[in-house]
Amino acid sequence: MSIALYQYRLFWDGHHGALRCGPRLRLLAAAPTLPGVEGVRVEEIDYAPEVNVAQLREAGGDWREMSPVEVAGAQTLIEALGPTTPLPLAAAA
Repeated sequence: MSIALYQYRLFWDGHHGALRCGPRLRLLAAAPTLPGVEGVRVEEIDYAPEVNVAQLREAGGDWREMSPVEVAGAQTLIEALGPTTPLPLAAAA
């Protein structure tokens, strides 16, 4: 999924990633740490609330749906890029 497809996005593929909030884009040089769940070691993450994608993979684990606290942490990172209209929340499993 391209970073350009959606207005709100957080992804990390294990090597590179990006954070997008509307026209604001920040490239990531390391895996993000999600506020509120700093103990979760993110190996890969794909969060695109516009299409209800909220998945992550921890080191040594499989892909899974993000918890509500992890979703809130991803939202916090996105919103930190600047003022936005309210984000649609992805439904957590």
